Amino acid sequence: MNQIRFLVSPGRRVAMLLLTYVVGLVVTSFVSSLLMNIGGEGKHVAMMRIAVVVQDIFMMIVPAVVTALIVTRQPVRLLAIGTAPTGRQTLLAVLVMLVSSPLMSWIIKLNASVHLPESMAALEASLRAMEDAAEATVQLMLGGHTPANLLLNILLIGVLAGFSEELFFRGAMQRLLGTTRMSQTAAVWITAIVFSAVHFQFFGFVPRLLLGAYFGYLLVWSGSLWLPILIHTLNNSLFVVLQHFTGSGEPQFGASADGTAGVIISAVLTVAGLYLLYRQRTTTLNPQNGN
Repeated sequence: MNQIRFLVSPGRRVAMLLLTYVVGLVVTSFVSSLLMNIGGEGKHVAMMRIAVVVQDIFMMIVPAVVTALIVTRQPVRLLAIGTAPTGRQTLLAVLVMLVSSPLMSWIIKLNASVHLPESMAALEASLRAMEDAAEATVQLMLGGHTPANLLLNILLIGVLAGFSEELFFRGAMQRLLGTTRMSQTAAVWITAIVFSAVHFQFFGFVPRLLLGAYFGYLLVWSGSLWLPILIHTLNNSLFVVLQHFTGSGEPQFGASADGTAGVIISAVLTVAGLYLLYRQRTTTLNPQNGN
């Protein structure tokens, strides 16, 4: 397959994405501020939801699309949205997401239990306060136990967030980093680090990092952005549904008294699933060689 023909140098491609992201951040901050000021009593949640839509559009979708259109005349190929994953890849990706749930729940709890040195106690308290505030905001958005609220939250947090974040991080950032001299593995993990960092949740950094890397490898192995979009959407939607019906975004497991057996089984099945996914790979997805 012919190489993707770029119009600017590798460094400028990445710089263009960062520039459009910063512009989107400024626009989002301005619009969100206006929304919060005009919301008024009883309209706070509605304004928050509109702000989320604005954020996903101007900080994720627009930068990815605009950058792709500027740096190449083949934006669809660059963003990897012109192909679809195979049925086996899709099935395996969903199964890995499901069987890894006990393992991820354990990692989430382990990361949340981390404590900084006593000399950094003030910083830890500040970080935990920020995460508590963010959690309170999410809970406020997810409030309202009606079918209409559930559907709206799935559309916003599941579908829109899943699509927009994957378009920006995997479709644009990871793909553009892959056009530099770094390896695809480095592009996957650097993108995953940035993906986790921009959520500003230190005590949830590791599980989100691993999730981002999983999405990244799904793109590399399938050659299609639609696979990580699907899995990201399903993951977020599952969180919304569990939160709606149980009050917790995490599934509860009780394979043994302390859950160790369930975690071990989950880890083994996850590794096996990832190996099978790797065996089903259809491309190495390197923009430099034209994929």
